[in-house]
Amino acid sequence: MGKADRIRQQAARERIAAQQAAAKRAEARRRALLAGGSVVVVIAVVVGLIVAKTIGSSSPPAKATAAKSLATVAKEVTSIPASEFDTVGVGPTGSNAVDPVKPITGATALTANGKPEVLFIGEQSCPYCGAERWAITAALSRFGTFSNLHFIHSSSTDVYSNTATLTYYKSSYTSKYIDFVPVEVATVTGQPLQTMTSAQSALLQKYSGGDFPFVDFGNQYYVSGAQYLPSVLGSVYNPDSSHFGLTWQQIGADLSDSNSLVTKSIVGAANHMTAAICKLTHGQPGSVCDSKAVTSVSGNI
Repeated sequence: MGKADRIRQQAARERIAAQQAAAKRAEARRRALLAGGSVVVVIAVVVGLIVAKTIGSSSPPAKATAAKSLATVAKEVTSIPASEFDTVGVGPTGSNAVDPVKPITGATALTANGKPEVLFIGEQSCPYCGAERWAITAALSRFGTFSNLHFIHSSSTDVYSNTATLTYYKSSYTSKYIDFVPVEVATVTGQPLQTMTSAQSALLQKYSGGDFPFVDFGNQYYVSGAQYLPSVLGSVYNPDSSHFGLTWQQIGADLSDSNSLVTKSIVGAANHMTAAICKLTHGQPGSVCDSKAVTSVSGNI
């Protein structure tokens, strides 16, 4: 998990130790998943829209349950104003700079239902996936509509334990411009959940070396690893099942503050992904692809 170039360059000791620890715990499970075969769905993600509840081995503290519903949080991450994207632009600078998307050359286009396909592969337990989903959701919401998003925490025993996030399992997405294919291969507790196709597994291995999260934009661009560290969301490196960082409600509220590192990281990463998607859609919709946010990033991809 999390081999993005920027992550490899900053906070070296913490980053390398985190990845090594996570890799040891995930290796056996990951090999089994990549071997293929039918996997029975063993855990369904069930989340109340009013009562915030994690799908993990421990429950969040009382502060994680707030008056603001999770439906409101979903609206906040999927309805970020265009002005906010324009203000954030490429995202934070210096050591906090988000990792850009990487180009793919000479590959067959990835499509679904006659549209460019955006493929996401991750695990519900993975904290790096947890951070990346916020940005993916913000970016894709500029091209279509999510429904039935569920809110979870990453594993309570992995690095950056209990990172507040969401999951695409049993969600839906509609767009006239792109097709989104999410694959959540394991539950919060590490049990098999969804099975990759052989083609999806091949892309994961080729461009990400089997690491999560992985996002493929029409086989023209990709993201391997989180574009920013989960610590931005208040998680701590050392596994601690009792520690919870920012709540979903706090992250949602932060998205209205362009000076917040949370917003700069999530929206900045989303702007990089948006610019890549605009390449796939040939600049459509113009209201998004001609925006200041996208033009500020386009020269870097």
